[in-house]
Amino acid sequence: MKVLISNQQYNLLKRTVNESDVHKNITALEKYWRRELKKGNEIRFDKDELSDWGIEKRSDRTYTQLKFQMLVGDEEFAKKTIKSLLNKTFSTRDFNDRIVGGFDFEWIINQMNYQDFDFFLYGQTLPGGSVSLMNGRHLSLEEALEDEDIGYEIQQEVNDVVQDCMNEIILPITGYEVDVPVVYISEG
Repeated sequence: MKVLISNQQYNLLKRTVNESDVHKNITALEKYWRRELKKGNEIRFDKDELSDWGIEKRSDRTYTQLKFQMLVGDEEFAKKTIKSLLNKTFSTRDFNDRIVGGFDFEWIINQMNYQDFDFFLYGQTLPGGSVSLMNGRHLSLEEALEDEDIGYEIQQEVNDVVQDCMNEIILPITGYEVDVPVVYISEG
């Protein structure tokens, strides 16, 4: 006996099986994290590795990230972790070129706000930073900021670079991403 089903029924069945597999994979990843914690090992959240576990959809990735956050201690753990980074010196030289581009500077984060389930970090660059522009010009951050044509863009890019770098540090440990609205560029 042959059973015929429509394409719509087939696609629904396929999607249901795939979603079931994804939830099994999320559960397996959570069990793996729990075993590692039980052994006294540190666990890390890596968005790129979620694909290796068959976790592709944005909603599944977010759900998995929330699971990780809860396992490590949720926002209280993240607050403690971020507070331990306040007033420490960071450098673009310690991060991959794909993140920092033509920027070379040091910074500190001196303030953290937790609001509406988001972490906001504020800081400042230390004197002596520079940027190499696409046209070959090399400027101090202060000179670049004062340039009428590129000043605003430089400020935005400094904020973005610091945000990306801080997320490289904070996200794998806490499962939280941070926003960096402003990093003041120091003079001199």
